[in-house]
Amino acid sequence: MVYVSRIRTVLLMSLAAALVLGAVGCAEGGGENAAPESPETEESPAPEEEDDADSESMDTNPDRTLVESTCSGCHDLAQVWAAEYDRAGWEAVVTRMESNGLEISDDDRARVIEYLAGGSGS
Repeated sequence: MVYVSRIRTVLLMSLAAALVLGAVGCAEGGGENAAPESPETEESPAPEEEDDADSESMDTNPDRTLVESTCSGCHDLAQVWAAEYDRAGWEAVVTRMESNGLEISDDDRARVIEYLAGGSGS
C-alpha cells in the first residue's frame, strides 16, 4: 500500500511540475516554437511615424485585429510584427502553431497568412 501511495505522489508531483513549466513557457512567449527573429530585426531603425489616417485604418483593420487575437495568446505581438516571412514562410509558421494547439478556421487561417504576408497593407 505504501508503494502505491509513493507512486501516486510521484506521478502527481511530476504532473504539477509539467503544468507549471508549461505555463511558464507559454507566458514567456519564447522557446523553440517561437517565430525566429531575422538578423535585420535587431539592427533595423525604428519605423517612421505614420500619419493619423493610416494609423487609424491599421487599428480598425479587421484582419489586423484577427492576427492580434490569434497570436497574442502565446506571443508578444512585437515578435509577430518584427518577423519577416513571405507567404510560404507564414504558412509554415501557422502550420507549426496549429501543431502546437492553435485552433483556427480555414477562412481565418487564410486571412491571417494574407495579412502577415503583406497582402492587406501591413
